[in-house]
Amino acid sequence: MKACTRTAFLAATVALTFLAGLAHSADNRGERFQHSGRTQDEGGGDLSHEQFTEAPTGFTSRTNGFTPQGPAFDTIDEENVVPLQSFNDNRFIFEEVETTADGLGPTFNAQSCRECHQNVITGGASQVSEQRAGRVNDSGDFTESLGGSLIHSRATDERIIEYVSPEDGVRTFRISTNLLGNGFVESVADETLEGIRDNQPPELRGTAVVVPVLEANDAPRVGRFGWKSQHASLESFSADAYLNEMGITSPLFPKENTSSGRFVGFGSGFDPLKEPEDDGVDVEASLRPGG
Repeated sequence: MKACTRTAFLAATVALTFLAGLAHSADNRGERFQHSGRTQDEGGGDLSHEQFTEAPTGFTSRTNGFTPQGPAFDTIDEENVVPLQSFNDNRFIFEEVETTADGLGPTFNAQSCRECHQNVITGGASQVSEQRAGRVNDSGDFTESLGGSLIHSRATDERIIEYVSPEDGVRTFRISTNLLGNGFVESVADETLEGIRDNQPPELRGTAVVVPVLEANDAPRVGRFGWKSQHASLESFSADAYLNEMGITSPLFPKENTSSGRFVGFGSGFDPLKEPEDDGVDVEASLRPGG
């Protein structure tokens, strides 16, 4: 562990959580978390001290250098923003308030990525939390709530507001995590994470959760994003957040969430837009300010 820098240690801490199960909602959403094979060699594994350098830190709203900074942020608006053109363009999309015309809802938690990630700057953590719920049966098996474990706090129609069922005795809140520097975490090779795990005492050693990279035909990779390490890439993570937090479907997550198991997608009378509601460009752009 002494050979690990802050970047590698952060990645290991996120990725090597104990496997507690993946989400399975009423619309069989869990199928999106089945990977397509075995992980490939990514060229890591050497934990010598010379391999690592410290990742840059700071709350600056500056690009990490892989994307141009772009025009002054206060000059960008809905008319001239160009997704993927620059860091500032992507930041605008990350902060943009979504409406039903953009695909918001029918159930959702926030109207903007920034709502949950803006301390001290866009992409940071926050005190905003979301509720998860389910129940344990007589055999000790956990079952998620009717629409999945996530209980949405908002809806576009009062008839589909989600509530925690009295039968769901397992309840918890999860805060919004920090996104800053996650681009460096994504670039850490699987072998590096597995090497850190293997160097830990057996009694402390966690499980390297292998998950699909959705935009790469479900190719398997060690998970490192999300409370369950259920994603291995920022694009997969971002598409999941667009659906779960704002109710906006995209090519990677084309099925609308339910309202406590009730269908509320296009054709139900609650959702005016066909799926997918986003073509994936905003999903990709929104991951850049945190990366």
